[in-house]
Amino acid sequence: MRRALIYLIVLVSLLTLSLLSSCSSTGDDEEIYVLRDTVILNVDTLIKETRNIQKLNLKFVVQLAAFKEMNYAEAYKDKVKEKLNVVPDIRKTGDVYHVTVGKFNDAASAQDYLNFVKSKGFTNAFVKSTD
Repeated sequence: MRRALIYLIVLVSLLTLSLLSSCSSTGDDEEIYVLRDTVILNVDTLIKETRNIQKLNLKFVVQLAAFKEMNYAEAYKDKVKEKLNVVPDIRKTGDVYHVTVGKFNDAASAQDYLNFVKSKGFTNAFVKSTD
C-alpha cells in the first residue's frame, strides 16, 4: 500500500512538473522589441504594424496656437516670425485657424524642434500629426 502511494505521488509530481514547464515560455521562440520606450511588440505584430505605418505616411508639425479669428492668427504669425526667425503656416480646420511651424517626417525630429520652440517662450506648443 505504501509503495503504491509513493508511485502515485511521484506520478502526480511528474505530471504537474511537465504541465508547468509546457506553460512557461523560455523566450527562445519569440522575439520582443521595444519601440520608443513604450510599445512592446512581438515580431509578427511588428511586421503588421510596420505595414500600417507605411500606409499612413504621417508628417508632423509643431502647433503654436489656434484662433477662431483669422486676424488674431495673422498677428500671432508676426510674433512667431520675430522670435523664431521662421515663417509659420496658418492652417484652417473647420472654424479654427492653427498656427504651425516645421514639417517633419518623424515624431522624434518634431519633438526635438518642439523643445527648441518651448525654449523660445512658446510653452503651450505641441507636436501633432498631419496627412
